[in-house]
Amino acid sequence: MERSDRERIFTKLSEMIRYVRELHEMLPEEEEYLHDLIKRRACEKTVEVAIESLIDVSAMIVSAQKLGLPSNEENIFDILIENGILTQELGEKLKDLKGFRNVLIHRYGHVDDKMVYHNLSNYLDDFYKFETAIGSYLERKN
Repeated sequence: MERSDRERIFTKLSEMIRYVRELHEMLPEEEEYLHDLIKRRACEKTVEVAIESLIDVSAMIVSAQKLGLPSNEENIFDILIENGILTQELGEKLKDLKGFRNVLIHRYGHVDDKMVYHNLSNYLDDFYKFETAIGSYLERKN
């Protein structure tokens, strides 16, 4: 992998982790989250950009390593799984995160704020698992 590709990937990973840390800091207890529209929207937007960064990193790796041409964003994770970069379990969680991002962006029907809070509370560790998996992969490719 070219040095410039590695640097771009690490920069985007750092950006993703910064968003996740900000989300950790701003995410209130559930009751406050449910009753404070401004905090809810701030948390939603922050996780949205964190997920977009995660997708960007995945696409950068697929492109830089010439692992194939994904037919859609979800297929990017399948390619990373097939190439041993992500575990099946983590890849499936990341597909769920991508779906969650779509719900937030497109506001399908009425967004269930309790479900959003549950996802915010339970998916944050997956970003760190992704960072570890990508870091390990890049170290092996060094």
